[in-house]
Amino acid sequence: MRNSLVYLPVEELEKRCRFETLRRSGPGGQNRNKVETGVRFYLDELGLVGEATERRYQGENRKIALHRLRMELALTVREIPALGGDAPLSDFKWFDRLVGGKIRVSSESFDYPILVAEFFDVYSATGGRLSEAATLLNTTSSQIVRFLRQVPSALETLNAQRAREGLPRLKA
Repeated sequence: MRNSLVYLPVEELEKRCRFETLRRSGPGGQNRNKVETGVRFYLDELGLVGEATERRYQGENRKIALHRLRMELALTVREIPALGGDAPLSDFKWFDRLVGGKIRVSSESFDYPILVAEFFDVYSATGGRLSEAATLLNTTSSQIVRFLRQVPSALETLNAQRAREGLPRLKA
């Protein structure tokens, strides 16, 4: 299975992380200023961090921080699939998320980082050819851009790769 850490259930990923609580100032009332409601997860084996401090409750910030950590995994860890042959292109449910060629998933869904990782793995396998990656994933380049646009860092990662290849930026 590619990029196996992003596929882990949240509880399993959490066990592999170092955790700390934070106190942050700013909006949110006295609770935010006096109680450590912010959280940070460190995945030391890869040097990745997921942090959230914007909510008043630690439980909410934990969920957000872990989701951000999973997005970091999706954007940085590449395990490039072999195209062709009997190997499945998608280890997850990419094709289940397509409706008429449109990608139907919320950026807050557990599936979103997994699908982002799979897109970038396929994109890398095609040598950075967006239209070829989109075709392999049964969608269009514009749908891929719309899908990545939900999380600005995802589209920025694609644009950074395109810049290294001398290709123009895609519009946010």
